[in-house]
Amino acid sequence: MRVVFRVDASIHIGSGHVMRCLVLAQELKHIGYDVLFATRAQKADLNTLISRRGFELIALQKPYEWSIPNHSSDYAAWLQVSEEQDSLDFINRVKYADLVIVDHYGIGIIWHETIKSKLNCILTVIDDLVREHRAHIIVDQTLNRQPSNYEKTFPCKALTGTEYALLNPEFIKQRQLQHSNPNAHNILLTMGGVDKPNATLKVLQTLATVQQPRPTTVLLSQRAPNYPAIKEFAKNHSTWVKHIEFVDNMAIFMGQFSLVIGAPGSTSWERACLGIPSILVPIADNQNDIANALVNAGAIKIINIEDIGNQLLASIDHLVTHWQYYSNLNFALCDGMGVKRVTQTIKEALQTC
Repeated sequence: MRVVFRVDASIHIGSGHVMRCLVLAQELKHIGYDVLFATRAQKADLNTLISRRGFELIALQKPYEWSIPNHSSDYAAWLQVSEEQDSLDFINRVKYADLVIVDHYGIGIIWHETIKSKLNCILTVIDDLVREHRAHIIVDQTLNRQPSNYEKTFPCKALTGTEYALLNPEFIKQRQLQHSNPNAHNILLTMGGVDKPNATLKVLQTLATVQQPRPTTVLLSQRAPNYPAIKEFAKNHSTWVKHIEFVDNMAIFMGQFSLVIGAPGSTSWERACLGIPSILVPIADNQNDIANALVNAGAIKIINIEDIGNQLLASIDHLVTHWQYYSNLNFALCDGMGVKRVTQTIKEALQTC
């Protein structure tokens, strides 16, 4: 079976879409499918990582002029070209596919209908925004999302909720090793692969205001526009700050920490799977649904980026005091088996098509 992912990463898009696609791609490759990625090379993409993970890249045409989104919900600008142009370019370069998996907020029903009619393939869409689709399968891993939220897209099969969260299987193993309430709390600070608003620096500056800051590890890559400032801060505060650019096994790495300060996104379900309490700082409009669902579940503390200086330290103290309570709530939200369930559904769809 030939499977092609259509997904991008960039300074505007971030890295989460590609990272969750890589998790599903590894599973599909493991069961014997031929897996490729169609992507548009651009600033802060993850094409090198995709290749390093062993997947062939199909390079889509670069635009004549690069678009800059007007705001964080300007998803059409993420695609850099029109849906029609992207779909035709995809078809011309991919040639054929049994299954196409698309994870892109800039792609909608125009693209879906073109691909399905021209390639005669099974189409799976990974999304979080409850948009209208023309797909055979939809995967929306948002907490408490229901299939009925996608009733306009029926008769597609909607896989919704955290039971379909696309986590690396390593998280299942690490989940069995997690400890109870630790004696000392260390912090992981990870605001995504790009963090354009530089929430990372705002958090670090706030942590530095106490006499003895908690040991803090910052995960931020060179792709981030504010990387130099974070690297310099870590260098100047090396007694309590450690800066890491990339982690190959996130499950083992994350399992070292008892508290996380991060942005809402796919990593929210990774933290939940390991029962790690967290403070979330939304930095994009598309993160609001995840943040609100976790707030309604009582599982996290949330701080707006402009309130970091006033609320962060008190929120940390609260989570430390009630650590076991929040850990238990998170642990119950996600079992880490989502990628297995999605893979099985895809197998069944391909066998019956």
